[in-house]
Amino acid sequence: MRRAGIATALLLSALSSRVWAQQPPAAVPAEASHPVEPVQPLAPPGPPEASAPTEIPKLTEGAGPPAAQAPVPAPASAAAPTPQGSWLTSHYDKGFVLVSSPEEGGMPFRLVLNHVSQFKYTNSMATDPTYTDHNGVVHDVQQRNDIQLARDVFYFSGYAFDRRLAFNILIFTSTATLVATAAGYAGFNFSKGFALRAGYFSLPSTRSMVGTFPFFHGTDRSMSNNYFRPGFTQGIWGEGEPLDGFHYLAMLGNSLNTLDIKSANIDNRYAASATVWYDHNDFGKPWNDYAHHTSPALRIGTTFTYAKEDRLSDLAEAGPENNVTFISDGLFLFETGALGLGPNTTISLANFYLWAIDGGIKYKGLAFNVEFYLRWLNNFTADGPLQMNRMFDWGFDASLGYFVHPKLEVFLRSSLIDGPFATAVEGSVGASWYPFNTRQVWLNAEAVAVSKCPFGGGYYMYSVGQTGFVVPAQFLLRF
Repeated sequence: MRRAGIATALLLSALSSRVWAQQPPAAVPAEASHPVEPVQPLAPPGPPEASAPTEIPKLTEGAGPPAAQAPVPAPASAAAPTPQGSWLTSHYDKGFVLVSSPEEGGMPFRLVLNHVSQFKYTNSMATDPTYTDHNGVVHDVQQRNDIQLARDVFYFSGYAFDRRLAFNILIFTSTATLVATAAGYAGFNFSKGFALRAGYFSLPSTRSMVGTFPFFHGTDRSMSNNYFRPGFTQGIWGEGEPLDGFHYLAMLGNSLNTLDIKSANIDNRYAASATVWYDHNDFGKPWNDYAHHTSPALRIGTTFTYAKEDRLSDLAEAGPENNVTFISDGLFLFETGALGLGPNTTISLANFYLWAIDGGIKYKGLAFNVEFYLRWLNNFTADGPLQMNRMFDWGFDASLGYFVHPKLEVFLRSSLIDGPFATAVEGSVGASWYPFNTRQVWLNAEAVAVSKCPFGGGYYMYSVGQTGFVVPAQFLLRF
C-alpha cells in the first residue's frame, strides 16, 4: 500500500507539471514612463462631519528596502498580444489592478484598488474657550493640538460579468472619530450620457460632493461648505455626459444624511438632489491648476437639493440622530431647545432647500473658484411654540491660488455664513507642496482666522463657536 501511494503521488506530480508547462505565459504590461494619474472613484469619502466626522472626504504607507532577489526578466512588449483565455498579471493602471480578464475570451472582470491616506495636524489653541448661543447659553469650545489619521480609505472598483456592469466597494476608517464604515454601489453604464447606480453615495448638493474630494484649496472643505452641505445616504442616482463638457448627476436618497444610522431610525421620506455643470477645456475635479493650462479652462455649475427632514430620534432624546443641519449660532436645528420659546421644545420635522451656484477658471498655474449657497428651512413641526417658523441663510466660499513653482502653490481663501443669529467669517493664507512628479501626493499648511464658526467636525479643524486663529497642516497620499 505504501509503495502504491508513492507511485500514485509521483504520477499526479508528473501530470501536474505537464499541465502547467502547457499553460501560455501571461503578458506583463509595459511599465509607464511616468506616474499615471488615478481616477477619482465616485464614492463617498467617509462619514459626514456633524458631531465628529468626513467628506471624505483622502493618505500613506511606508516600507523598508526590498530584499535582494534574483534578476527579473525584462517585461514583455506592450504590443505583445495576450493569449486568449489567460488573465493579466497585477499591474498599475489608474490604481493597482489586482485582477483583469483578457480583452478577448473569458468572463469580463476587473478589480482595481485605490487608496487615500490623510494625516492631519490641527492646532486651535489660540481660539476663545467659550461662546454664547442666541438663547444666552454658554458653551465650551473645543481647543485642539493633535495629529490624526483623519481618513484612511480603500476603494475596490471595476466591473463584473459585463464591462458596463460597474461596482465600487469602499472601506473607510478614521482615528479622529473612531469610525469604521463599509459602503459602495453597483450600476450599469448604458452610454456616455447615462449610467444608473444604486448604493451609498454623497448627495450631490455642492461641488465638493460630486467626487471632487480631496482636491481642494486648503487642507479640506471650507467652513461654509461644511455648514451648508448635506452628507451621505443610501439611494439611487443617474449620471452622465450627454454632450461634450455638459455633466449631470441626480439622486434620490433616504435623507440628507444616514451614514451609520440604522434602518429602524430612518423615516419613510426621501431627499432629492440634482446638479449640472459645464467643463470647458478639461477643467477637471481639482480646485488648483497643477496641470498649468496653456489656454483658459472654465467650470460653471449649479445644484438644488430638497428634503422633508426628520430628527430621526424620539422626542425624549435631547440629541438627535439627524445632526447634519446646523443653524447660524452652531446649534443643531433638531436638538431640544434650539428654536423653542421654552428650553424643552423640539422640532421634529422641517423642509430643507439648498441652492448652490459655483464657477471656476484656470490658466497658466492660476486658479480662482467661488461657490454661493442659499438655504431655506421652513414648515417646522414642533411639540411647542417656536421663536420663528422659517429661516434663511446664505454664504459663499472663494479661493485664489497660483503655482510660483511647478511643485509649489500659494493660495488665499475665504468663506462666509450669514444667518438670523450670527455672521461667521474665515480667511486663510497657505501653501501646498507636491514633492513628486504627481499631484497625488502633497503637503500643505494654512494660517486661518475664524470668527463665530457655526460648524464642528472631527475630520476638520473647525469647532462650534470657534473664534481666533487655527493652524492646520496635512500630508496626503492618493493612488
